[in-house]
Amino acid sequence: MHLQQQFSRALGLPLTSLHLIKENAYCFIYQAHLEGQPVIVKKYKGADPHLAEMEARAIDFYHQIARHHQDLIDSRTIAFNRENNILCIQYVPGECFSRLLYRSIVDRRRRQRALRIMTILGEFLRDLYETTRQPGADTDAFIFEYFHYCSRRLETLPVLGPLFFPGIVADAERLSHAFRRAGVAPSFIHGDFVFKNIHVLGERVGLIDFANTNARSHVLNDVYNLRLALDNMLLPASFKAALLGHFFDGLGAHAFPEIAHRFYYEYHRRRWLMLKIRSRHPLDWLQAWRGLFGFARPFTPRLVFQS
Repeated sequence: MHLQQQFSRALGLPLTSLHLIKENAYCFIYQAHLEGQPVIVKKYKGADPHLAEMEARAIDFYHQIARHHQDLIDSRTIAFNRENNILCIQYVPGECFSRLLYRSIVDRRRRQRALRIMTILGEFLRDLYETTRQPGADTDAFIFEYFHYCSRRLETLPVLGPLFFPGIVADAERLSHAFRRAGVAPSFIHGDFVFKNIHVLGERVGLIDFANTNARSHVLNDVYNLRLALDNMLLPASFKAALLGHFFDGLGAHAFPEIAHRFYYEYHRRRWLMLKIRSRHPLDWLQAWRGLFGFARPFTPRLVFQS
């Protein structure tokens, strides 16, 4: 009750029924009610308001798109207190898309619905790219720094590093240099475009968790993030292929240079492997081994999507 009152005062809102639903390295995430309607409250750790402020701006940017889009579920920042590093966000209803996908395996009607959702997601990324691309601008330096960080963490793994990842730090340098030299126009990204952050309600889609957005990355960042997440799911190969086909149909034909595909594929492959291998959970290790010998192999041109 004390925390509920504290958050209510900080946000200027009469919050009720506050309870913690998740904690990560950056913030505490609560669900509460505001005038009988569910809302999400995020309390960021530390005193620096940068991350909370960035998420609040990103959600409002999404709101400008979703409120006029018949296929998207709207969300917005209801209140943000910079001093207390806390924000209140409109709740996005619906079931997690990953749950729908698994239930679609034996349900033809749900399968058709899932394919339609993938088309909507592709269309959303297409529109996002076309309206936010910045010709002549530089890609955010963080993208390259994190790519190098993931590569270094893999190459320095005891035993596994020399066996599976020799030379990938130097390779990351070469890829980053080639990517910069190609002058790829950056665009806005969600930053964590995976199935757990996609809610489905009927035939509509809503996005949550904008904590990793970046205004100067590239649509392929979100594309390969979602593709790797799909590869990791235990679904029939034919269903996965159909899902990707509908996704790329929605995304449409964009002629990105091969280096952009190579860079962002490797960015997510290395990030995913680093997180899985360095995890303390046996399930993550099993997924890492399955990926190493299957879908998470180094980039080849055949991995470029076909529209």
